[in-house]
Amino acid sequence: MDRDELRRLLRSSYVLFSCEGTAEAVCIQKLVDAKALVVPRANIVDDPIFFTPYTRLRKADDIAGRFLRTTFEGEGLSGLTICRIVDSRSGRFRLPRQFENDCAIVSLFTRPEVEMLVIHAMDAYDEWIKMSRRNWQLKPSEFCKGQLDLAHVKERGFLEGFWDAEKLVKAIVAYDARRSHADGELSLGALLT
Repeated sequence: MDRDELRRLLRSSYVLFSCEGTAEAVCIQKLVDAKALVVPRANIVDDPIFFTPYTRLRKADDIAGRFLRTTFEGEGLSGLTICRIVDSRSGRFRLPRQFENDCAIVSLFTRPEVEMLVIHAMDAYDEWIKMSRRNWQLKPSEFCKGQLDLAHVKERGFLEGFWDAEKLVKAIVAYDARRSHADGELSLGALLT
């Protein structure tokens, strides 16, 4: 699926964001609050337990149990799109057989980790490249902690204070411009208005 197809799909269906971690959840919350997504707020399915515009559930069976007992039709919308915000392709995601045809599944990648957005926001991408070439096992979160002195980069309180919508959008756009799309992977940039 290319970016334009994804955007058409997201505008024409209900959308459930499944966020891998706290950082992804904070990003989606900030973007929803700022109305910075191509997805209209009315299309976004809230988690009925936590009242958030995303779920932290990641397993297909858990998502099916909580969300797929409802029919997603009406108001010109057709079906449900599960939009997974993840950092790798390694996780297997397959809905139970009875729900396989009920919704579309899309994965948006934040490789190698969502902390790449923080690196872009801090204008530290060139430094990251130098360091990661010397140490190919260096994770962006470790770089943020060690080189940018952001010890709490994975904590909700830090992230909520660090990100405002404008800063987040700029970081997503910068990240999107620098990453390779040759493999057909989509990123958070595909969600922006």
